[in-house]
Amino acid sequence: MKVTRPGAATPSSMGAGDGRYPSNPYAAYTYGRSVRKKGAPDPDQHQVDIVNRDILNAEPAVTANIHDIADVLGIPDEQVTPAVERAISRLMLRVNGLSDHLSELQRHQVELARAEGRDPFTGALSRTSFMQIVENEMVLVGSDRTTRALLLCEIANLDDVLQRHGHGCKEGVFTFLYRTITEFIMPPHQVGYLGCNDFIALLYNMDEQDAWQRADAITRRLRKHPYFWNGKYITIVPVFGIYHVKSGETAEEALVSVDYALRAEKEMKSAQLQRIPSGL
Repeated sequence: MKVTRPGAATPSSMGAGDGRYPSNPYAAYTYGRSVRKKGAPDPDQHQVDIVNRDILNAEPAVTANIHDIADVLGIPDEQVTPAVERAISRLMLRVNGLSDHLSELQRHQVELARAEGRDPFTGALSRTSFMQIVENEMVLVGSDRTTRALLLCEIANLDDVLQRHGHGCKEGVFTFLYRTITEFIMPPHQVGYLGCNDFIALLYNMDEQDAWQRADAITRRLRKHPYFWNGKYITIVPVFGIYHVKSGETAEEALVSVDYALRAEKEMKSAQLQRIPSGL
């Protein structure tokens, strides 16, 4: 898999590269590019898929000879009777079966490791995985040229959706909102689901204006293309908060700050609606 680093700080940048690699262990699943060795590859070196843990281009397995196995077990050739051969054959079948079971178990472990990092409800990064990424990135704030910001998104009219359409509609709304967010916030930026009613994104090298442009674009898309469920169009009203993280902060402190920014945005919009004369 290929791995790239977030882009240089440019206004309205969609993520150009500055040539460095990501600092978190989850980036191999989300950044999208692998690191290639310079020069010709070693023909004797196996290529390994880091996600599936399968050995690529490996030599095919060679069926072992019974006499070879008997030699390994220290059984002289003259003692390799038909009965011994049958016993060795049964042993080989048992070993092959155990090997197949081990391979299947390893595949399941890889699938579980993948699923653990994703929220099964929405498909976004889980809260644990996202906060671990933020924690890793906070260590580098101020020590490199990459700026980092958090964008928090909440559905302002979720209670109304629940009252009118129920929980079945709510699940579809969350999945639909996540897909819409990822249309405008793509890798190397990270998108996670914190639970309840909160989606969050970690943005690299994106200034305040560009971040709000992304938020406005998401709002316009949801307004123009609402969620369709059970024969009805469901209006989704998102509200956003944006916060640029600072050196020395912890991941939890940054999360509290972006939540405060979202609350302030909600209060400002509520005050604007109250000033509109009734009947207009």
